[in-house]
Amino acid sequence: MYPIISIAILLFLVAFILFFTKIYIDINKRNVTTKSAYGILIALLTSLAWIIITLLYFDLILNKNISFVDYYKFPIKNNKSVTIGSGDDDGKHTYLTNKLAVNSHLLLKLDPPNSDYIGTLILLTDKRKAIVNNLLLQNISPTQNSIGEKLGITLKKDNKYIDRTRVKNGDFIRIGYSNYKIYREGDNIILDNVSLNLLSPTNLFYLYTTTTYPDIVVGDKVGVVKSSLLWLWGVTSFIFISFATILFFIVRKMTEYAKGENHWAIIHPILYFTILLAFLFLASYINFTVMYFYQFNIYAKGSLFTEIVVYGMMLTFGAIIAILYHAKNIVKASQIATISYFIILILFMLIFKNNIYSSTHILSIPKSMGVFLGEQLFIFSIFMLFIVFLRNGKKYLFLDSARNYINNNIYRHIIFASVFLLATIFILSIVGLIKEGQGMVFIETTKFFIFLLVTLLFHHSFGRNKLAYLGFLSLFFILLLGTIFVIKDKGSILQVALALTILFILFKDNFNIKILWLVGAFLAVILMMIAFYHLELKDNVRYAMWTNPFAQEIEPSTQYFLYRYEQVARGIFLIKNSSMLPSNFIDNSFLPLPAIHTDFIFAFFSNIFGHIGVLTLLSALMLLSLSFKKSMSLYSRENEVFKFMYGINSVFIAYMLSYFIINMASVLQIIPLTDVPLPFLTYSKGILVLFLMLYLFVVVFNLNYLKYIKVR
Repeated sequence: MYPIISIAILLFLVAFILFFTKIYIDINKRNVTTKSAYGILIALLTSLAWIIITLLYFDLILNKNISFVDYYKFPIKNNKSVTIGSGDDDGKHTYLTNKLAVNSHLLLKLDPPNSDYIGTLILLTDKRKAIVNNLLLQNISPTQNSIGEKLGITLKKDNKYIDRTRVKNGDFIRIGYSNYKIYREGDNIILDNVSLNLLSPTNLFYLYTTTTYPDIVVGDKVGVVKSSLLWLWGVTSFIFISFATILFFIVRKMTEYAKGENHWAIIHPILYFTILLAFLFLASYINFTVMYFYQFNIYAKGSLFTEIVVYGMMLTFGAIIAILYHAKNIVKASQIATISYFIILILFMLIFKNNIYSSTHILSIPKSMGVFLGEQLFIFSIFMLFIVFLRNGKKYLFLDSARNYINNNIYRHIIFASVFLLATIFILSIVGLIKEGQGMVFIETTKFFIFLLVTLLFHHSFGRNKLAYLGFLSLFFILLLGTIFVIKDKGSILQVALALTILFILFKDNFNIKILWLVGAFLAVILMMIAFYHLELKDNVRYAMWTNPFAQEIEPSTQYFLYRYEQVARGIFLIKNSSMLPSNFIDNSFLPLPAIHTDFIFAFFSNIFGHIGVLTLLSALMLLSLSFKKSMSLYSRENEVFKFMYGINSVFIAYMLSYFIINMASVLQIIPLTDVPLPFLTYSKGILVLFLMLYLFVVVFNLNYLKYIKVR
């Protein structure tokens, strides 16, 4: 099966880079053929990716005989208790296929059949934990006891260490990263695998906020009722077709409205990025499908289902946009929708707060639910802002009396958004709702608005107020960098510097930028990096991982710490052992690698798609950068609107390129490891939504330009 899948992947890569290069070479041709080439390439990539996914499921279902676990059936007979845990099938007993369950994980002491409760659930192991509704079951391990004895401390089973609880029909149980509901039906205990249930609010919450994946089973096992993988293949096919349809519609509209040289010069980078977006999005689902079924990194397995939930959320919000678009007062309608969604989220928290476990609470509400509410409301607000801009973009951007001039209110909106987001991040970080790795959707949005503000520095509209603008911009950066230090987001500092460098390259030929500014900026970056080294990197684990990833003696020397410490070395090993062609993941397992679905997705991508896949991605990024060549040559003789659009597009592309460069550099050990994701490839939840929405905002900017600005 590997040769066939490998050929399909090669066709996917070759078709992408050949057509992508052909479009770039034909950049000055604007006939019917070149206009339709963008849509044809999207359709071709989608078809080839669908063939790859279909072949993977064919191999999984027919060759490997893999199915989802629908539910487990534990016979009661005359027993007074039932043991729940993993084990090898012996033809007599029911065992969980959950990789994080252990032998004799839980013991269910049964109540009489007429009782309101099923019985008492007891955690038997000290190696793993379990969650029942909002209660954490855990035992003190021998290691903890030995430490207590050495310190002369008696460790008692207080409220922190609860090992049993009463359960009734429908109670929620979480073992490892799998979700279940327990029932008593006649002479059987049913453990329903609700990780498969996309209509369960509790399960959807866990799918979105943390790693969750359904159990799978190979062949037939006693007490395990199976369901086919075909529904997941159908869902993936629908995602491919719907996403390709959206992108096809976008490129068709842009090429339809583009007429003159100034139009095409502006939209070329966005058209190229649209093709790249299609490639990355399709490749990500291939990655996550392989990650879920073919490799044994437990934590990374949940990525596929989380991405499906996130895409479903975006389609739901998109349907709301379609309904609101025809409202008479779009601003009022969007405000009502936002308030309504906020009320729904509050009701969700109040109704299901006793079904969600969290180590900390805020006013009896699990902290994880509070973070979820804030992020969901923020994302929904971005969608509502988008629908308002989609309807009234012309009015917000251009002056009706003279469409060659930008409406300066747009600048005030950008400045207000930057201040608001910075204040939001600072407050949330102080109260503890944003920490390292959390709340990234707020941080990434703020950085984008900061970069938009930088383009205003280059824009001649602020020439008369340059000192005031520079003063405010400096204040913004101080607040931004201060917030980055508070939440210890090390990658953002590098990204800010890199993105500004890319912006300078894009603007350098058209502005009289003083050497003194460059020298001052360079010295500021040097001082910032020195301070950053002494405050964060000097004694930081990630700095040690960067300087000596193959170290053998590390403190502390726990197994988990060593496993995390070695991730740079393991990532390099995975890339080094990749071949020119796609790897044989069908028959071979992968080296266990922490964060393979996030920070190290590039290493995984290089193994699945081979060196040819890496070269394809790098070539596409290079052509994307070169796509600004035409608009740069026209910049000096164009009007204010052209320059504004050039700034918007250049900021967006620079913003995206900075992610690729920093992520790849950290995986390849060029710079210390960061938390900067690889856009549209990394498992990222809210960040994926943010990236797609920013892309759509830029598309609407360009469509308004094409529709309302005269051809030249």
